[in-house]
Amino acid sequence: MPARVNPDVPGEPRLLRRVGKRIRTLREKKGMTMAELGASAKGIVYFQRQYVWKMETGRVAPSLAALAHFARRLDVPLAELLRGI
Repeated sequence: MPARVNPDVPGEPRLLRRVGKRIRTLREKKGMTMAELGASAKGIVYFQRQYVWKMETGRVAPSLAALAHFARRLDVPLAELLRGI
């Protein structure tokens, strides 16, 4: 179950929105759909489209494993998702 945003942690909602926006921008530049981002290159679904949408809009906190998956699918280093955030 994805972690929900904790409004009591200072700055967490803003941080998650910024990371999500970065991922959305990279996804759109690659011409990928949310469903494609959530699946492997072979089409195995790891993250449903709804989860990707919630993550891109800062409604859920992605795990480190989820961020690593998105970075691989976007063909960028994991650090690129967080650079300057």
